[in-house]
Amino acid sequence: MSGFYTHQPGKTIYTILFLLRILFRLPWLLFLFIFPSQRPDRHWSYRQALGRTVVHYVSQYVATIELKPPFSLKPGKEKGRFVLVAPLGDRFYRDILNCDPEIKPTTIGAVWYPASLTQASQHHPGRRIFFHLHGGAFILGGGRNADVGFATSLLVQNSPGCKVFCPEYRLASFPGGRFPAALQDAVTAYAYLVGELGIPPSDIVLSGDSAGANLALALLRYINEHQDILPAPAAILLWSPWTDMTGEVKDAAKRPAAKVDHVGPELITWAYREFLPGADTKVSRDNPYISANKGTPLASIPMWVQWGSGEVLVEEDEEFVRLQASGNEGQDERRLRTYVVPYAPHDIFTLAPVLGWEKEADLAVKDAIRFLDDMKS
Repeated sequence: MSGFYTHQPGKTIYTILFLLRILFRLPWLLFLFIFPSQRPDRHWSYRQALGRTVVHYVSQYVATIELKPPFSLKPGKEKGRFVLVAPLGDRFYRDILNCDPEIKPTTIGAVWYPASLTQASQHHPGRRIFFHLHGGAFILGGGRNADVGFATSLLVQNSPGCKVFCPEYRLASFPGGRFPAALQDAVTAYAYLVGELGIPPSDIVLSGDSAGANLALALLRYINEHQDILPAPAAILLWSPWTDMTGEVKDAAKRPAAKVDHVGPELITWAYREFLPGADTKVSRDNPYISANKGTPLASIPMWVQWGSGEVLVEEDEEFVRLQASGNEGQDERRLRTYVVPYAPHDIFTLAPVLGWEKEADLAVKDAIRFLDDMKS
């Protein structure tokens, strides 16, 4: 149930208290961060310490008052790069996608980078199409420039000739957005690429950051279990993946990294309440479609996994990699690669411009592209 601060006059009261807190605390932090020992991590630069603090406070504010992001099925600033994607037919939606009779497939928006691709003839065979699912704890974020512009630019710069396709799946912060809405939309978008546009699956690379990586894994699991309707992509890239939603918020808050990372308990609490399926669906949060760590290995295609050593989710990500490695025995070990950014907080792939980790994010993308190139050789 939502709290007092999510409705008026609670929102106004909290906003005033929040601004007063920032007014008094921020100048003090600006001074303290001059000294490396006073930063969230002494290895961080002044800018990184300040960036993490800003993101942490903004995230806390947004989650406390449950401020919903803007949503529109109109092109907006993206203009011709924005497309509408409609469900292709009931045959694509089976089993887990029908667990909640109130959640039905629907038309969604998606954005292309750097330019749109609306028919098969516009695609050059052999050039990558990154199918990227944005993060935001399933309640925030989007596929537009303001949210993923930096991340998509890194992919475009480091993989010449590629395109990036970013579906705007339904968010749980809006009515009708709880599980399995986002997975239905991911299936809709993927079916659009391989079905309507005729993109060869061997040219498609799944990608996702944070909750988007969780969704990318769920999509891959669905593809693996329904190969008669959806062909497997070439590979998958996971950026700071959220691989386990069974953990208690209070337990994560006790980890040492909780004082370093910008992900706060308020955001996770909001996500759990809005995203997780209702009890009547009989789908619990330890279902592999929600918590990949609780399922069988997904090492059916080459997999690259990145996280920062300063993340609160490090334990879950390490457990996830061990699980995938157990299913990779007897296969080429190169098919599973990890890339750990020392001291980095959560999701620098998307948030680097605010957090101050642009160089490290670029190096991570370069490693991911090398991985994909190695898998082709």
